[in-house]
Amino acid sequence: MLTDTSGVILEVHGNGEMVASARGRAVAPGFDWHEMRAGTNAIGTALATDAPTIVHTSEHYCSGAKIWDCAAAIIRDLHDGSPVGVLDITSLGGLSGAHTLAFAVTAAKQIEHTLHSMELARSVQLLNWYRSQRGRWRRGFNLLLDRRGRVITMSDAAHEALSGQSVSFRIAGRIPVPEQDELLVVDHLDPYSAAPPAHRAPADLWPGGVATVAIRHRPAKLSQHEVTRERHPAFDAISTRDSQLLNLMHQAQRMALSNAPVLVTGETGTGKELFAQAIHRCSAVANGPFVAVNCGTLTRELAVSELLGYEAGAFTGASSKGRSGKFEEADGGTLFLDEIGELSLDVQVHLLRVLQDNVVIRLGGNRERYVRVRIIAATNRDLRLESEAGAFRSDLYFRLKVLNLALPPLRARPEDFQLLIDKFLSRLQREYGLGSRVLTPELREVLMRYQWPGNVRELHGLLERMYILSNQPVLGVDDLPDDFARPPQLMAESMHARNPANLRDRERHSIVEALAGSAGNLSKAAAALGISRSTLYRKLRQYGIPF
Repeated sequence: MLTDTSGVILEVHGNGEMVASARGRAVAPGFDWHEMRAGTNAIGTALATDAPTIVHTSEHYCSGAKIWDCAAAIIRDLHDGSPVGVLDITSLGGLSGAHTLAFAVTAAKQIEHTLHSMELARSVQLLNWYRSQRGRWRRGFNLLLDRRGRVITMSDAAHEALSGQSVSFRIAGRIPVPEQDELLVVDHLDPYSAAPPAHRAPADLWPGGVATVAIRHRPAKLSQHEVTRERHPAFDAISTRDSQLLNLMHQAQRMALSNAPVLVTGETGTGKELFAQAIHRCSAVANGPFVAVNCGTLTRELAVSELLGYEAGAFTGASSKGRSGKFEEADGGTLFLDEIGELSLDVQVHLLRVLQDNVVIRLGGNRERYVRVRIIAATNRDLRLESEAGAFRSDLYFRLKVLNLALPPLRARPEDFQLLIDKFLSRLQREYGLGSRVLTPELREVLMRYQWPGNVRELHGLLERMYILSNQPVLGVDDLPDDFARPPQLMAESMHARNPANLRDRERHSIVEALAGSAGNLSKAAAALGISRSTLYRKLRQYGIPF
């Protein structure tokens, strides 16, 4: 007898008279011999104990079966050891139990190996078919399944996401995905009916095919302790004591838990890319790539091909093999679009579609490629005003600003000057090895009063220049480069001193006028007065003139 895994008889073979007699005792295809319904018997007990079993005449629960000796062995799937059926050998009482049970076990093993060989042959054929169409499913989250819904192979994206997991599922069941992700769609591509004719599998295959899985990231659940804990180490690269910036870090850490786009705004040099990198490192795609694109460097003609890629022969000079774009390179990770306000309106149209559908179509092609990409955009422009003026698409603007971080300029962070100066000088010492440097109080005061249009980047560049060019351990005002733009100062004081009463007042008045006329540039002021810079510094200190 052959049964399925629930104990229902599928086939009965043997002596004709005995088979006919057994039919009257409920031994025929369709009868259920599970132990829960027929009591102790070789088939049901073998399934219950998951082991080969022999049951003699009087040991049967059903009175009609007490004339038989029965030996049963489970037939297993060699792929995972799961039962696929039961083989039972039944005869009139008095058979040698040990020999019959050995016969049943041996026959079951032969069936197992035969089925396994047949499955391997089918899988090889299905794999060859998949590889012949590999370009269609190479990217994205795709799994090649056998007829039982077991994974034969998978795309690189699926392999990375499911690395280290035991993957096996039934068709129409759920595919196990990483804890931070949520399954949205499973599309079983049946090679017989669902696949287009050009991609149909060989006709002698059993059903099997490709499962395409669409995934969105699911925010990780945080305990109250995790919500209120100190900032993530990913933000350690951002040095600050400013309460506003610390609050923005906390917001960014919370934003990283979602997959929504983030728009980072702020003046040039305020650290927008540092925030983008920190958000990536805190996010569910931290193990994926971080791809940064400076949209300001993309020409209008090449922006689409850079972002979306292109097919072979898409335009003059294109690679004969085609090329993937930045969205495909960032698949499974984060795409940082810096200076996104520089993109032309026609390029913005292409970008909007990718953000809406998570689908990329290369330039010159028509094939859709699914991508999983976290978008972080940055700009020093006011995109709201730009969209109102028609210079930036309003639908793209609202799509990008689901989450927004507005970074403050350096001049609004007075508490950070000392911290940043010390950090940069320490870094320069490690990088160049020219010894330590400190700043005089006068130089610190000048730097504090400067407006820093280039923000932190400008401060670092100025300190680097002074560190390299100075041979002294102490950096003073004299070490400032001549082109360092000092703000106009003391204009009111200049007006007050138009009618000096004596020589001292006239000298002080001349210095103030020279400073105002040179917009705070000490070198130009000294040249206008006909004195050296060192003399000018002494005079400034003598008269108590701030500089």
